[in-house]
Amino acid sequence: MYSWSSGGNDMTDNAVAAAADQRPSTMLNASNRPAIGATFAATVGLVFGPSTFLLFVFGVFVEPLSKTFGWSKPSILFAATIVSLMIMVVSPIQGYLIDRFGARPIVLSSCLAFALGLGGMYFLSSNISSFYIMYGLLPLLAIGLWPVSYLRVVSTWFERRLGLAIGVANGGIGLGAAMLPPILTYIILNGSVQWAYVSLGIIVLLIVLPINALFLFESPDVRPTRAGAAFAPQKNEEFKSLIRTQSFVTLTVAFFLLGFVNTGLVTNQISLLIDGGATPQQAAFVQAVFGLAVLVGRFLTGVLLDYVSAKRLMSAVCIGGAAACLLYALGPAGALVYLCAILIGMVYGAEFDVLSYIIKRSFGLTAFGRVYGTIFAVFQFGAALGATLLPLSRAHYESYAPGLVVYAGALIVSGVLLLMPGKSDR
Repeated sequence: MYSWSSGGNDMTDNAVAAAADQRPSTMLNASNRPAIGATFAATVGLVFGPSTFLLFVFGVFVEPLSKTFGWSKPSILFAATIVSLMIMVVSPIQGYLIDRFGARPIVLSSCLAFALGLGGMYFLSSNISSFYIMYGLLPLLAIGLWPVSYLRVVSTWFERRLGLAIGVANGGIGLGAAMLPPILTYIILNGSVQWAYVSLGIIVLLIVLPINALFLFESPDVRPTRAGAAFAPQKNEEFKSLIRTQSFVTLTVAFFLLGFVNTGLVTNQISLLIDGGATPQQAAFVQAVFGLAVLVGRFLTGVLLDYVSAKRLMSAVCIGGAAACLLYALGPAGALVYLCAILIGMVYGAEFDVLSYIIKRSFGLTAFGRVYGTIFAVFQFGAALGATLLPLSRAHYESYAPGLVVYAGALIVSGVLLLMPGKSDR
């Protein structure tokens, strides 16, 4: 009996019952030291994790790699597609592993593997195949360091301030995306692009690994007592039954549509602004406003989740993002451009805070990793499909407007799906 009504008064009795067996026996709050330590470790892990290194700061490496090895920029950018495809493969496996063995051993072993992989980037050659191979291996080596591991740990500690804790932890990605580009640029200018990768590996080895080893523990109420103790055949059957429910399917489709919009907007926002008459400097400033909105959105969403319905909050954010897409399609000027960037940034800032919150509240912790990993893989599939929509729109119609209208429609449908009432499927 699962329902994904996810917050406030929308939480049905069935959803509460479904999650009750996974709820810590004590209502932990922010004054609990182990809970604070786990949240701190999760935040640091996401500041210096693969989401930041391989996705959000990828653009920092494009120009230096092109100058160092003579590769074309489109060929370098293909590595980002490889990462997205690998995330689709890795996410369900990661979810299975952390549900079975707990997050801590998977995270610690992945820190070592990811650090070694980043160190291996020092040996890049002029053959771009080696670059593609490494960008295919790195998401796998970092299998335990994608957000779901950390979010599961945080979710085991908190009930009363779950939204805030998730927002703080997830905010690490935005903080890393804002903090690392100037640092990496300095290393590249004064050393080399290879040493920039090695430096990231050193950070994982000397900062992330020790902090996770010291502070990243799940609540004793849900922590496995031995390898695999948290995983039983009946729980596997429970997961299989869960993914057939209307609640799970509806949530998955909603996040597929969010993924469809996600990559295309963030990678083409500067281009569509310049196409609309903005200077490169103006477009870059709008992109900076967007980045700030993502960072603020993650924290603000976390705070609000403890007081309002998660699905209504995300639906409202989706409608705001749809309005921004339509305004972009009409060719906004002046302050409206910044409003659009903020509205779109709020979508990016809210989506995974909301997903984590809904999964914990509606489905509990038994299959948290597998549910999150499956939906995240579908999200990435949507991102891969939607990434080329705006460039194709520009090429075929000499305008980004048709593609932006499609994005607006996808966000509206996603928002409507999130408002659909949960149904008890079993």
